[in-house]
Amino acid sequence: MAKENVMNRLKELGIYSDYYYRLEIKPLSNLLNIDETLNCVLTGVLNGCRRMVAVTNYRILIINAQAMASGEVIRIRRNAVKSWSFNKRFLLSSIDIYTEDEHFEIRQTQAARADLFKKAMEAPIKEFDE
Repeated sequence: MAKENVMNRLKELGIYSDYYYRLEIKPLSNLLNIDETLNCVLTGVLNGCRRMVAVTNYRILIINAQAMASGEVIRIRRNAVKSWSFNKRFLLSSIDIYTEDEHFEIRQTQAARADLFKKAMEAPIKEFDE
């Protein structure tokens, strides 16, 4: 997907001004398929590094793109998610995502993204082969 399409989708979601400058946007645009719909973007800390979390209709992408280091991407198929929660707090909100084999705890995320994240996670899952 083109970076311009990702930027337009961020505008549609009403979160463009919070993420347009993030280093993760370029890798995100390269990772998304043409028929994939971006439903939520937020940031948080996972394993000591600030990362971008993107929820689409196919999967969850956790992207670490640093200026001076190689990036890392964690891909979680949405149909592999067994449970999830958004723990909304004033300063220290967090997300828990559970799969069959793993638990991802993303801390220090934006409490303002709770409703958008919930809506994205409750949206219908589209099947996709990576």
